[in-house]
Amino acid sequence: MHSEELPIDQYAQGALPSEAEVNRDVLGRFQEINSRYWVWVTLLGFLSFLGLVGFYIRAKDGIGDDRSDWGYMVATMGFLLSTFMAMPIISAGLRLTKANWRRPFTRIAEVMGVSGLIVILMLIPALKALPPLEGRLNIWFNFPQGAPFLWNVMAFSTLVGIAIALVWTLALPDLSAARDHMPASRRQRIIGRLALGWTGSLRQWRVHRIGVLTMGAMYLLFFPLVMTLMNTDFSAGLLPGVKDAIAPATAVAAAVQSALGLMLVTMYLMRRLGGYDRYFTVEQFWSLAKPMLALSLLWFYFWWASFITFWYGRQPAESALLRFLILDQYRIPFMISFFLNFLGPLIALVWNPVRRSIWGPVIIGGGILIGAFVNHIRLYVSAFSIPDPKLHVLKSPPSTQWPDAPDILMIVGAISASVLVFMLVSKIVPVISMWEIGEGLRLVKVRRFLKKNVRVVAKSN
Repeated sequence: MHSEELPIDQYAQGALPSEAEVNRDVLGRFQEINSRYWVWVTLLGFLSFLGLVGFYIRAKDGIGDDRSDWGYMVATMGFLLSTFMAMPIISAGLRLTKANWRRPFTRIAEVMGVSGLIVILMLIPALKALPPLEGRLNIWFNFPQGAPFLWNVMAFSTLVGIAIALVWTLALPDLSAARDHMPASRRQRIIGRLALGWTGSLRQWRVHRIGVLTMGAMYLLFFPLVMTLMNTDFSAGLLPGVKDAIAPATAVAAAVQSALGLMLVTMYLMRRLGGYDRYFTVEQFWSLAKPMLALSLLWFYFWWASFITFWYGRQPAESALLRFLILDQYRIPFMISFFLNFLGPLIALVWNPVRRSIWGPVIIGGGILIGAFVNHIRLYVSAFSIPDPKLHVLKSPPSTQWPDAPDILMIVGAISASVLVFMLVSKIVPVISMWEIGEGLRLVKVRRFLKKNVRVVAKSN
């Protein structure tokens, strides 16, 4: 067991909400579908449609004719992969470490992974825009069995399938509660079918626990593979002279940092707009700010380890890439990312008043998301702008490619579609995990210690 001072006002008198109170509150909000919800769904649907319009404008003249036309779409796909699809890593990792403070937001992280369906839709034209493997750097060594198209589709689809299975399995107890709570309707019948006859028997809970841990571990193991394919096939394989063995590890570390930023922003929006302020308190924001600071330092470590190899190597191909990606054409995106993903979080989060607050981590998290998107532009737009990826040295680097109207439409549409998927799923699966919060409440007692209320938290099995 361990104890900690209560950081939130609702516990100031030593009171904890009961499990029944939590269930009534969450199910009441879950059952309600008000006009504001439909306004947001309509707006996001319209923006998603604009993304399709942008894609049509790009695709009407062919997908493989000019590869540079698809750089911003691929950069957006990489951004969604390293934010929305990286979110289940937070849930699975914190569950394996038995962090009690994670319970209010784990379901959000799991539902975000379902947005990978949008990534798969974007993956097909992105793969079609790639040049042939022959004569250029790649990890397939001219493998004849459908590389890279078949294996990328299989890997991405498997990851999304694991994400859907993970959120479904974890939500079974809450789906059962929603089925019994809601009045008879079409939505109630759909939720009842998804509950798979859950009754909460001891045997079901045992199988449930094993399944959750297994699928969480599978996601943690499979996500780095997908990030490796994304980085090598859509960036490193198109940049002449790339020699960066740790690029996949860099991408995974940056993805976890971006996922933390998205989690903080999402919790803040749900706290302010959704009325979930009793679940997302200073404790959650403060606790996530700590690993975010560590990952910001890790971001710099991985970047420096790659940069110093090129800097001291000084081969013609390495020097050309340094100028292209950091010093000349994409200097501005790099400087923005360097400040928002490393320098800004380092300066801000070392101060305890900023770290131990709600507004501080949220602002830093929003900046990290912007920096991550700009960095994806630097990595993927630059790679797709190379006319001939078969070169060994980038002697005449192309100029900086800025987005035009179809690019902006596709960026806004893809991000809006991912948020729309989250909002739609949130009315099928409760976004607050009632059974996990209930489990956490049974592990907590409030005690008086040195004239303060503290929680005594027992470790779960």
